[in-house]
Amino acid sequence: MALTAQQILDTAWIKVNEQTGGSAVRWPTAEALTWLNRAALEIVNQLPSSNAKHAQPVVAAGSKQDFAGLAITDGLQWLDVICNIKADNTRGRPIRKLARAVLDDQLPDWHVTAGDAATQWMFDESDPKTFYLYPQPPAGRKVEVVYAAVPANMAALNSAWPLDDVYANAAEAFVLYSFYSKDATYTKNPQLAGSYWQLFQGMLGIRGQNNQKAAVSADVKAQG
Repeated sequence: MALTAQQILDTAWIKVNEQTGGSAVRWPTAEALTWLNRAALEIVNQLPSSNAKHAQPVVAAGSKQDFAGLAITDGLQWLDVICNIKADNTRGRPIRKLARAVLDDQLPDWHVTAGDAATQWMFDESDPKTFYLYPQPPAGRKVEVVYAAVPANMAALNSAWPLDDVYANAAEAFVLYSFYSKDATYTKNPQLAGSYWQLFQGMLGIRGQNNQKAAVSADVKAQG
């Protein structure tokens, strides 16, 4: 099921005794949509895998690769580099993640090393919009990448919720936190705002822990 912005906001409006369907007075539609868009962005910020996208861009010259150089306009963070893409646009040689220190120590000139295909990629969480390839593939070569994308903007109540439906409850909690944070005598309630913020964080924290456990389990199984 693909939820709409209205379906998520209606549940939030009901909880604050507001009119649903775009008739709210204390927290009107335009404001509520702003908070819902912020909710989607914050979810992806805290759980990048919540909006993972695949792409097959042409690599930039040199070892350094970033979103601008790969002509990706909605990127927030790199998640994985899967493989080289062959001339016939089929998947080719896999590209494995490697700690940069390994090449820095053993192959000091790796940044200027060219090859028939990339075999390793390097990534540092402190620079989430950049990764490095070794060796540098030929000009025009593509690679398959996975990245966390900026969620699509919801401009109207009938807009589709841009993330998986499993994040709708967290989004509702963020919207309610934003409602009660509004600095107005008839809406401001710091205690309720704090409760909804903790609920939002808790939902994402549990989801993140479960994802991490599943990833570790899959890695262990893959290693036999």
